[in-house]
Amino acid sequence: MPFDETFLREYRRKHPHLFPEEAQPSPPPAPAPPRDNGYPDEAAFQVAAVRELTALGWHVQESYKGSRRGGSVYMTVGWPDLVLYLPDGRRRLWFAELKQPGNKPSDDQLACHARLRAAGFRVVVAYTLAELLAAEQEERA
Repeated sequence: MPFDETFLREYRRKHPHLFPEEAQPSPPPAPAPPRDNGYPDEAAFQVAAVRELTALGWHVQESYKGSRRGGSVYMTVGWPDLVLYLPDGRRRLWFAELKQPGNKPSDDQLACHARLRAAGFRVVVAYTLAELLAAEQEERA
């Protein structure tokens, strides 16, 4: 029984590294960020995000908070705030960059995100917890 086009399209989206001959389109431009996400700063947003994602069963590896302003740390410049994986044997790994509304990823972050996407990983830039949890639902599917 052949697979239908919907199944194949979704399979290619989830496993782009298996189809290197197909050019991967750039992700669409992000919508304008909301004015407020309910958190006083990115660190508080990250604490809430980690709490929610771990409650949903994800293992979350956090990057250092405030590394640019807090002095030197041993971290790749531009590395996303969160590395997430689900211990279900399906090799799911994705990255999340958390931003306060009105802020944008730096050039170093955008370059790092592009390298990760070129390697077949998903990188999400989230301005609200709702955006992050919507991405989580897509990854879980």
